[in-house]
Amino acid sequence: MKTFGEFYEHVATCLDAMVNSPVCPEVNESCWNWDSDINTMAHAIKCSLQSFGVIVGFTVLKNSLDYLKGLSAKLQRRDIYVFRTYLMIDNIKSEIQCLRDDIGVEFQRWYN
Repeated sequence: MKTFGEFYEHVATCLDAMVNSPVCPEVNESCWNWDSDINTMAHAIKCSLQSFGVIVGFTVLKNSLDYLKGLSAKLQRRDIYVFRTYLMIDNIKSEIQCLRDDIGVEFQRWYN
């Protein structure tokens, strides 16, 4: 799994199967024997993950961290590359500041 989004889909499928096994034919329910406490917890986690606040927060976090993705990968290389990459920090700081200044426009772009 390359991204957290893919992981999220798998977790949602697993929780769906735990909460409502007959609705998930791709899961062999005969080997699952969940008690009522597990079903209740799975339902609560599923509801939490599908709440508006979590989805908005996840989207903001994912899109905001995209600015740091390349920088963090480059900082894990050899010393000479780390020094060059260190010089990129000011550029990324200014990109993040632009993001913060135009957050309304960015939100619309993210959610369209």
